[in-house]
Amino acid sequence: MTSIAVFRLKVMGGALLGLLVAITLLTLLSGRRDTPSPLAESRPAEVAAPVASPAPESPAPAPVVSRSRGQIEWAFFFRPGDTLSRMTDGSPLGVVARLERRHTFPDGSTGPAYVVRSADQQESAFDADELERRARIETIRDVRVPLARPPAAPTTR
Repeated sequence: MTSIAVFRLKVMGGALLGLLVAITLLTLLSGRRDTPSPLAESRPAEVAAPVASPAPESPAPAPVVSRSRGQIEWAFFFRPGDTLSRMTDGSPLGVVARLERRHTFPDGSTGPAYVVRSADQQESAFDADELERRARIETIRDVRVPLARPPAAPTTR
């Protein structure tokens, strides 16, 4: 090995070692912010003074905000023809009749929606995100996998 090659090897090794040290320091320093101080855990909790008035009831939980409302592009999970049921109790919801990319909901907002036909032939529109969180496919649709095409043979002249 020539002296220039040895020098390059030493420079490369030093650079890699320095990079390793920098990454280790960054990991250790950023990890300290996330962990609580052991001194804070060992201190006794302060006792709050009793409140004279009764505490108000806790407010109702905030409604889950739909991620699909206002979206133009939405990757639909269910397809027309899927039979859906509720995840909580397994009660049937109906069959997905069609998908609407832009549906106007009663509150005036727009977004993607599933139109579901129930057993009594009534159609209802559901917000795409809410239905995907709360429903499951009851039956598996018939999926056909296309046969693989043979590779195109080279044309000879």
